[in-house]
Amino acid sequence: MLLVGGWSALILLAFGLSLATGLYVAFRGDLPDPAGLEAYQPSLATILYTDQDEPFHAFFEQRRILVPLSRMPTHLTEAVLAVEDAHFYAHRGVSPRAMLRALVTNVLAGRRAQGGSTITQQLARRLFLTPEKSVVRKIREVLLAVEIEERYSKAKILELYLNLVYFGHGAYGVEAAAQTYFHKSVSDLTLPESALLAGLPSAPTRFSPITDPDRARRRRDHVLDRMVKEGFLTGDQADSAKRTPFDETLFTRQATSAPYFVEHVRQRLEDTYGASTLYTSGLKVYTTLNLKMQRAAEEALVGGLRETDKRQGYRPAPIQTTARGGIGPYTPRIGEVLPGTVLRVKPTAIEVQLGRYRGEIAYASLKWTKLAKPGAAFTVGRPVLVRVLAVNERTLTVALALEQDPELEGAFLALDPRDGSIKAMVGGYDFGRSKFNRAVQARRQPGSAFKPFVYAAAFDQGLTPSTIIDDAPISFPTTIGGEEVEWAPENFDREFHGPTTLRRALENSVNVVTIKLLEEVGVDAVVKMARQVGIKSDLRREMALALGVSEVTLLELVSAYGVFANTGVRAEPFAIRKVTDNQGRLLTQHFPTPQQAMAPETAYVLTNVMKGVIERGTGARAKALQRPLAGKTGTSADAADVWFVGFTPSLVAGVWVGYDRKRSLGPVETGARLALPMWITFMREALRGTVPQDFPIPEGVVAVPVDLQTGRPAQPGSRGTINEYFAEGTEPEEPEEPEEPEEFEELEEAKVVSAPPPTTPVAEVPPPPPMPAPRPPSSRPVPATITLGPSSTDSVPFTITPGPAPLIVPVLPRPGNR
Repeated sequence: MLLVGGWSALILLAFGLSLATGLYVAFRGDLPDPAGLEAYQPSLATILYTDQDEPFHAFFEQRRILVPLSRMPTHLTEAVLAVEDAHFYAHRGVSPRAMLRALVTNVLAGRRAQGGSTITQQLARRLFLTPEKSVVRKIREVLLAVEIEERYSKAKILELYLNLVYFGHGAYGVEAAAQTYFHKSVSDLTLPESALLAGLPSAPTRFSPITDPDRARRRRDHVLDRMVKEGFLTGDQADSAKRTPFDETLFTRQATSAPYFVEHVRQRLEDTYGASTLYTSGLKVYTTLNLKMQRAAEEALVGGLRETDKRQGYRPAPIQTTARGGIGPYTPRIGEVLPGTVLRVKPTAIEVQLGRYRGEIAYASLKWTKLAKPGAAFTVGRPVLVRVLAVNERTLTVALALEQDPELEGAFLALDPRDGSIKAMVGGYDFGRSKFNRAVQARRQPGSAFKPFVYAAAFDQGLTPSTIIDDAPISFPTTIGGEEVEWAPENFDREFHGPTTLRRALENSVNVVTIKLLEEVGVDAVVKMARQVGIKSDLRREMALALGVSEVTLLELVSAYGVFANTGVRAEPFAIRKVTDNQGRLLTQHFPTPQQAMAPETAYVLTNVMKGVIERGTGARAKALQRPLAGKTGTSADAADVWFVGFTPSLVAGVWVGYDRKRSLGPVETGARLALPMWITFMREALRGTVPQDFPIPEGVVAVPVDLQTGRPAQPGSRGTINEYFAEGTEPEEPEEPEEPEEFEELEEAKVVSAPPPTTPVAEVPPPPPMPAPRPPSSRPVPATITLGPSSTDSVPFTITPGPAPLIVPVLPRPGNR
């Protein structure tokens, strides 16, 4: 009997082995080759780095950053093993015990409550199989796991798994997860942070601290308990980790840093490497962005636009919640501007719901809204935009102030003039609202911000800051539709100041003097100078060129001013320093090639005059920064565009403000009033902690004490005397009978102003009479007095250097400039 039973057992065993062998052979022939692990290249994110080599953005299909097992903290790997595969180092790829336990648990629960796959099985499934749930796929998974274990070490398998597994919110692998949830590298994770990450792979959305912090906390504590059970931690260590509070301010969907700059870089990378390489090959892109300056630029521009918009009062408008996203369970931070909902309208305040928090906006704080009855403007359920002033975590209350999105737009750009590296770029108020980059794509009239190019051409021809031009009425006859009319430019204050030095004319942005100066040096000379320093946009060859009627980009203007700051040397602007592959092999690198664009003497003389704009002129507010600065305000026709561009020897920055659809900002708005305060706010932060630097004086430049008003030599230290700088050989000599220039009051800023003209925008000027021979380029004459009055009826009141295009004079509709 025993013999028969023994034979039966052997037969059954043989049958079982034959069946297993048959199944193995049947499935094995269709299995992928695990050797593919050696050549496996996962999709990797392209990482952007700042000028300090700090990562700040990624382009990806799957956000993954490969790291070796040696860089992962031990408590992270132990946490993952404790909750995912406690017997990882004991089994050979498959754990029958775990599979049986999971089967029983799931049957009793009536649903899939537990998984039985080992880490090796999960790796096999993620790399080689589909996510379908079937017996055939499970058999193939088991067979693959066994082969993987035969070919690779446990360390290799664990490293691959931890780099491939999905942790939620677009993060694949532990490094991307650490950066997504804790804004740090995986090597810097603490025990509680590691336990939180280890609990995510089984259900990334369900256990996400971003979507449900309380559930994520309970999951973390479960992982810590599992670590105690498996002997990785003591009970005291786990309890200490459980008491570590969540920093919920970290668990936010982070807005893209420098979105306009990022898009600017993305376009160039995609043009060079293609979209597939950009999003899957793990390039490392080292940019020129300085995060400190970028944040300062964003805060200055966005805050300035909001404050400017408030001057118009409250304007009920829908909030762009799709661009901003709801606050959800997040903890608001002081200073944030967030969307809330009106809960109740009280007699003295509006109660607002902000995620889990509540706060009030007192009517007393709403004077800027110009609402006679503030309570009537708000209804329960209405969305409102609020600024967080204070946060009370215990009571879940916040102090709030009412905000609104401005209709205004603006742009900000800063670069290092020494090499052209772009340090900050803001292309508009909100990238979510408009992706159009106004810093590099929008062409707008620079107004008086163009005047330095006129003065640069004049100084290059030998005129000096002490050269005097008569600020007196002038008109230009032209024919429109067969009718002879006059264009008579005026100054911002509608007054004329008589003989005026070029220094005082630029400091106070005197329109008429600048037009007469353009007439003297020639339109072609000014266009040539502008081209040399980096203005590439079309420039209209007309007398109003002096007043900035030709449209340019902010990038062009800032880069061109960088030539003044850098002693006449121009460096082409750039945003990418170098690009490497995911192994660090160099692909491309940018090498700046600075070139001399204008004479060093000319650049310094002009810069010194532009320092006067800040010391005494339209940019005087910037004196508060208490360091050597130079710059120029600009206000275009009817104040549709306002600007300020200024610089130090190592940083040049510019700001533009206006509406996308051109319209006046208001009768009193100027570059000094709108743009300059934003520039000051930026520079205060950008230069904080740096040593003030003055502009270096090149060879061939001499200093002479002169009277500020007359430009004539004066006794050092006497009242009204300044040190004026001249290209050697152009120093002023004492005239016999000087005519006293009129002293200027400090004006805020001038606008281009003209007498009411006909409606036709442009007309040709009659052919000019023969002009005197031009000065040789090397000639540097002594200061001259140029006096031009109203024209006679039978002559053209100005001369120009003949150029390739005819001179045309626009008829401007009461333009504004200074």
